[in-house]
This record gives sequence, structure tokens and C-alpha cells, in this order.
Amino acid sequence: MNAADGSKDPASRYVFLDYLRAVAAWLVVWDHMANLVPERMGQAFAPAQWVRHNITGPLGIIQDFGWFGVVVFFLISGFIISDRAAVESPYRFVVRRLLRIYPMMAVAVALSIALGIPTGPLSVSAILLNLSLINYVVVPQVVLVGVAWTLIIEMTFYAITALTQFLRRSPHRIAINLAFCTLVIYQRGAFGPDFGLFATVVSYLPILVMGQVVYWWLEAKRLSWPWGFAYLGAAWGVFLLGVRAIHPEFAPAANSYAISVAYALLLFIALLNVRPPEWRVIRFLSDTSYSVYLLHGLVGEQLLILLIRHHMPASLAIAVAAAVSLAASWVTFRFVERPTQRLARALTRNR
Repeated sequence: MNAADGSKDPASRYVFLDYLRAVAAWLVVWDHMANLVPERMGQAFAPAQWVRHNITGPLGIIQDFGWFGVVVFFLISGFIISDRAAVESPYRFVVRRLLRIYPMMAVAVALSIALGIPTGPLSVSAILLNLSLINYVVVPQVVLVGVAWTLIIEMTFYAITALTQFLRRSPHRIAINLAFCTLVIYQRGAFGPDFGLFATVVSYLPILVMGQVVYWWLEAKRLSWPWGFAYLGAAWGVFLLGVRAIHPEFAPAANSYAISVAYALLLFIALLNVRPPEWRVIRFLSDTSYSVYLLHGLVGEQLLILLIRHHMPASLAIAVAAAVSLAASWVTFRFVERPTQRLARALTRNR
């Protein structure tokens, strides 16, 4: 899902983020293809059941690692966007982010329509809203790409970052982000249902701000320890405010958003300090992670449903569907993502 690091100089690439991207993308795939789809079709996958009963259940990790993977993506975005925004002009920042997110989103929307996934009549306005991701803040919602709800959260963070580029060398832009989140959450019911949806989007931003705090505090070393703890605590507090106000079903310990966020943050900080070696397979899985995230539900899940309906054993069907998802993602990475990254660099080279 995270697509922010399309223009970073390979010589200064954060290798630990490659590991996190690879893990996050395939944890989401695991949740959807090893758990949700087989269970929906009455074909429980034994390894997934074992993981649920012996790992995620005892640790309090909900949604079979799916939410955990999303949180890791959000932390990556907060971290890497802070790194890029600190050195990029507003023009370069905006162009590179737009060309990183939207070309693949357009492919995913087109593929969803081509596969006949949306049911019922589909208007031009609904397609355009999905292409722009604005469908997630408009009532009624029409969703063509199920996992794209996370992208509107990322785009909102990018927009706030672009608007505060006058503070790009200051870590205290964190305070502006948290103040904005708090205000929107408190006013969630003040301006109608569309604003209520926008407040729902904003309620997830404190997780990205946690990644931003980690960047300025532990990587850039621009925050003292008291400031680092204070900002991290504030981000955690605003996140819990959003959970209780907008997602109260995820507040109890038995179904907790916060527990997975805590684990993901600990993993993120641990890998930041370990600095693992660069492996080609990890780099490949990282490079294709955005495409895998978008395409596995359109390609892999549809194929998985078809194979199970034709009585293929669940274990084999999942393996085939995952392999096809990865192959499709490699194709789109090579022919969509990589060319648009080059275009973004060309358009911003002298800016």
C-alpha cells in the first residue's frame, strides 16, 4: 500500500523499510486470502486457524494480521514522507506523490470494472470519484477497490504535509498535524455526513504521525528525548480519542486497534535500530508491495473463489492465487509503477 518512496536515491535507501513493506503487504494478503475468503466459502484453512489460535489470538492481534499490516504501512508513510518533505520543494513533493499513487489506482479501478466486481449500475461520476479516492468522503459511498480506503488516509496526510511545507525543516509541524486531527475529530458531527466520513479518515492520521515522530526523533535526531516522548504520547492520545469517538467497537481489549498499533510501533523501532542487510528478494517484495496490495483482491481473491468453487483444495488454491497476484503485481510494477516514477523524476529534476 505504501507508495511514498518512489524517488529516493538508492544510495540512501532505507533498507529496513523494504522489510516492513514486504511483511505488511503479505500480512494483508494473508488476512484476506488465507482467512476471509476460505471462511466465507466454508473452507477453513488449517494453518490460518492454527495461527489464529496460537499467535494472533493470545497476543490480542485482531483481523488475522490484516490491521497490523495496515498499521505498518501507515508508520512507513509517516516516516518516509517526513524524510522526503524535509528536502523537497512543494512542487516536487506534490508531483511525485500524485504520480506514485494515482496511476496504479487507475489500473485497479479499470480492472475492477473489467472483472465485473461492482454490482448494479455504475455511473461516470462514481468511477471518477473512485479514481480520485474522493468516494471515501462522499455519501453514498460506491467502492470499486475495497482496500483503497487506506489510500485516502495517506493522501490526506500528503495534503497536510504539502500545505505545511513552509515548515519542512522543522519537526514541530507534528504539532500542527495533531491539532488538526483533534479539531476534526471533535467536530465530526458538525457539518453533515460527508464531513463525518472525512473525520473517520482523519482519525487514522495519528498513526502516520507516530511514524513522523520516529523519523524526527530517532532518525533525524531533531527532537530531544522529552519532545520525542511528548509527541509520541500526544499522537497516541489523539489516536485513542478517535477510536473512542468514531470506532468504539475497536476500543475493548478483546477487539483492540491499539494493541496492534503498539506491536507495529515496537517492530518499526526495532528494525530501524537493527538496520538489516539488503536482500534481493526483500527488495523485490518491497517494490511490488503497492501493486500486491491493490491487486490481490481483484486478481487473487477472484481466482481463489473460482478455484475453491471448482473443488481445488484450499491450500493449493491459496498458493496459486497468491502466485498469480504476485505475477500480476510484477507486471504492473514494471509497466506502470516504474515508468511513472521515471516520469515524476523527469518532471521534477530541475525543481
